Amino acid sequence: MTARTAGPSRLVLAATVANLAAGTLFGWSLVAQDAAAGVGMSGSAAAGVFATAIVVLAGAVLVAGPAQRRVGPRRLLVIAAVLGGGGLLLAAVVRGPVALWSGVALLFGAGGGLAYGVAVGLAARVPAARRGTATGVVVAAYAAGPVLLGLVAPSALRAVGWRTCLAVLAVVVAALLAAAARLAPAGTAHPDGRPGRAAGVPRRVVSPLWLVFAGGTAPGLLLFAHAVPLAADRQLGPQAAGLAVSALAAGNLTGRLVAGWWSDRIGRVPALAAALAAAAVSVGLLAGPTAPPVVLAGFLGTGVAYGAVSSLVPAATGDRAGPDAFATAYGRVFTGWGLAGLLAPVAGGSLLAVAGDRPVLLGLAAVPLLPAAAGLLLLRRPASRTPAAAAS
Repeated sequence: MTARTAGPSRLVLAATVANLAAGTLFGWSLVAQDAAAGVGMSGSAAAGVFATAIVVLAGAVLVAGPAQRRVGPRRLLVIAAVLGGGGLLLAAVVRGPVALWSGVALLFGAGGGLAYGVAVGLAARVPAARRGTATGVVVAAYAAGPVLLGLVAPSALRAVGWRTCLAVLAVVVAALLAAAARLAPAGTAHPDGRPGRAAGVPRRVVSPLWLVFAGGTAPGLLLFAHAVPLAADRQLGPQAAGLAVSALAAGNLTGRLVAGWWSDRIGRVPALAAALAAAAVSVGLLAGPTAPPVVLAGFLGTGVAYGAVSSLVPAATGDRAGPDAFATAYGRVFTGWGLAGLLAPVAGGSLLAVAGDRPVLLGLAAVPLLPAAAGLLLLRRPASRTPAAAAS
């Protein structure tokens, strides 16, 4: 099958299935402590496994563009299935810390990055009028993976242990990626029938989107890393704290779905502006009074804003770079998210430490939104390769 014969619905289905598998990486915290104890690692080392996986994932997304032009989406998803499933299986059956580092951080991180890179690339091939909706569905699947794991993992871990759970997840991940590969185009051609090529990517396309992605997701990444201690600092009880974490996750999923659909109607730049504004307001709520409804609204709004930016940036990249150059352009843009994913949790720990007595300092979590807003202003320049870019 070529890209010409694969209709938009099939492209979206393949991408959604692939991202459902890739997103399970973000369920690592569900098993991290049990796995670390089982191999003699500390809790901080378990967090290091995840941080390393993020770096590897970002690197894999960066190379996914050139790889797709050479081997096509289908073969790349098969490679992702082998790496992702094999990495989890290695971590499940081989004893010792090295198995977790190599299996989860390196192999599963690489497989997840390749799968994500292919998935958003397939969504970018959907016609511009529906690209936002398609991208929203695809990236929502990435967020849905950890949500589904969260429903079944606690009881499964108690019943069979972490090694069996990882082994079962390895099979599920490999099967989902294999199914996505079967649905994906085999060739490297794009919807217009021309062969894939290494199209040039102007800096004026990458740099503003990089700023928006890095700055726009930083508050959400900070909150995801410190949700429970922040809820406690904001004087939420255990039940309300659990509700806050759920609100954050639900907002993330909802933001991804709604923002993409909405941007098809009002344009990418206005939708991104609304997302950044929502993030700023939500941080303000978290830094304000400790009334539980206000704090919960801050968690929910931060999740919605994070999900919206995560959906809108790849769609906007597709508008401005075009299908030929999308994979290369988005690989570079995605490094902004990777940098934020490394720095925001670290900065958040320091911020929570100094904001204990002065919660108003939590407002500093909104500082990264300033360069994101600057990037958004640059995006208003009418420099487009597609009709959708002019509309946004």
